Amino acid sequence: MTTMVAVNRSKAPQVWPRWLFDTFLWVLLLGPIISPLFRATGLPLVSDAGVLARDVLSIYVCPTPERSYLLFGLPMAVCARCWGATIGLWGARLLVGRWTADGARPPAVVGWFLDLPWQVRLLLCTLPFLLWPLEIVGHYQGVWFAPMWLLLLNGMQAGFAAGLFFCSIWPGMWTPARHGYAA
Repeated sequence: MTTMVAVNRSKAPQVWPRWLFDTFLWVLLLGPIISPLFRATGLPLVSDAGVLARDVLSIYVCPTPERSYLLFGLPMAVCARCWGATIGLWGARLLVGRWTADGARPPAVVGWFLDLPWQVRLLLCTLPFLLWPLEIVGHYQGVWFAPMWLLLLNGMQAGFAAGLFFCSIWPGMWTPARHGYAA
């Protein structure tokens, strides 16, 4: 009879650099602002880059590009709702950074959220986005006209939920203990 020893040498969990996550957020924040600034310069290649950014985002990303804020008399590259989503993403990231910087315990509801399987977290975080089609259809059907500040708030609440989800699945965002806070 042979005795075998099983050794479990589990690897440390993979950690992705937070600066990469933050770089994505900076691009999302500055891109829509840079587009009208580039177009306002009137310089041949710079202005064309701003037009390209506006065209690509308004055709393939933003559902209502005509509802954009103006900067130097030119519309931003995305609508107020999409811009609000970027602000919400930043809000979630800054809160997560605050909770994890000193190992402080976030609110109990965040711990509950992090204990859920990622698929359930994804489902919960997509629910605030359901207000977007409701607001868009109501607008185009003539039921209501939502002011720009309401679009901004609508985007912020959905972006905040998405930001919590992305922070929850980013490897190493919640460190060092169970969910990134001292138990």
